[in-house]
Amino acid sequence: MTQETRTERDIDGREPGPADPLAILMAEREIYRTFYRFFRMADLGRFTDIGTACFTRDALIEYDVMPGPTQRFHGRDAFAAFMSAGGPRREPRVAHVVGQTTIDWISGVPHVEAYATVYHWAATRTPLGEHRPADWTVVGLVQDTFAQEDGRWLISRRHVEPVAGLVAVGTAPR
Repeated sequence: MTQETRTERDIDGREPGPADPLAILMAEREIYRTFYRFFRMADLGRFTDIGTACFTRDALIEYDVMPGPTQRFHGRDAFAAFMSAGGPRREPRVAHVVGQTTIDWISGVPHVEAYATVYHWAATRTPLGEHRPADWTVVGLVQDTFAQEDGRWLISRRHVEPVAGLVAVGTAPR
């Protein structure tokens, strides 16, 4: 078996991907950068750039954390348009805290799984200008599949669902 075709199995019996440990390390570092870049860009309200920076052209993006049916977007442009619909904001109204992140290579394809706590504000300050608590908070399980496009590792499929109920603090959006 040659170095290029040899794969090792991880503790779950899955194939980690390329056999070259340096290639795996480099790919995973870029995958983590893309993954965390999404949350930073969302927190900063950089929605017009978020599609090309984080998703493949034909990405399938699904969110099950809001009331009602699954929010489903076919392609990064559809997702970026939805995120940008409210226009620019004076200050951020969402903050993501990401933890417990893993990458598993399944049949040579990287899959990321992470918990994300998201704090949402209708307004971040009181009429007197003081900071106020978040209106609602959700803990979600983010499941991403990555693919290489134009030489970059980007999210090709995202599914987000609540972990322990829809709202952990505050009241749900209406």
